[in-house]
Amino acid sequence: MVSVQVSQNPNSNERPFYREPWFWLVMAPLILVVIMSALMVSIAVRFGDDTVSDTYYKDSRMYHFVAHQDQRAAALNLAGFVLVDPAEKTLTLDLRGDIDFPEQLLLTMSHPVESDMDTHIMLEKLAAGRYRGTLAKTLEHRWYLQLSPALDPNHSEKAEWRLKGEINFNLGNGAPLNPAAQ
Repeated sequence: MVSVQVSQNPNSNERPFYREPWFWLVMAPLILVVIMSALMVSIAVRFGDDTVSDTYYKDSRMYHFVAHQDQRAAALNLAGFVLVDPAEKTLTLDLRGDIDFPEQLLLTMSHPVESDMDTHIMLEKLAAGRYRGTLAKTLEHRWYLQLSPALDPNHSEKAEWRLKGEINFNLGNGAPLNPAAQ
């Protein structure tokens, strides 16, 4: 029987690859790029910008369909004024025009940037031309307003008329509502 002896060289300085400095000089930038890319993708997905409508083509095709609502509101001499009471979280609408005032109106408040912050408020008739609704939360900054007799927010394009406006809570708690300019 022959025995083989393997002698270890005491001068041999072999270390695992991850203990070598050249490995980290090459891999550290690559690892950093992968981590930063994953972070940027997660931020983009979570905080995506909603300023552009996903249905811009459909919206532009529907413009002539919804323009009749503004024309009808102008023909009925409709105008209104919205006043928000932030302390009581109530919204009051004074509406004037040549119509029989419905028992309820729908006020859509659209945030200019975050569509998930949009809210719909049902306004109940208090007297002829006077309505009141309740806010779910205190609002701040700027909002677009749309008032219509439609009671379902998903079918507001079928309403007979609509009024539009814009409110900026940094400037005050009231805003006029008028037919959109043609």
